[in-house]
Amino acid sequence: MPEFSREAVKVFKALADPTRYQMVRMLLRCKDGELGCVEFERAFDLSKPAMSHHYRVLENAGLVSSRKTGLYVYYKLHRDRLESFIPSFDRVHNV
Repeated sequence: MPEFSREAVKVFKALADPTRYQMVRMLLRCKDGELGCVEFERAFDLSKPAMSHHYRVLENAGLVSSRKTGLYVYYKLHRDRLESFIPSFDRVHNV
């Protein structure tokens, strides 16, 4: 399978989950380009291990990166990667 196809499968699998799809939409809407784990935990009624799983899947798909500051982790969306597989995602999905 060509590399682009393998990467596309990772991205589409990551976005196939409703929680991760909503996380990406939240990141697209935020003005400063990143959100902290606290904002995600407020938005989703999930355990910390479940949230960690979602963060990891998005990171493994190359859709987000994280940075740690003190006790908090902040996530940033890689818009260019998202757009390379789903052009105009933000416009089409009303973000």
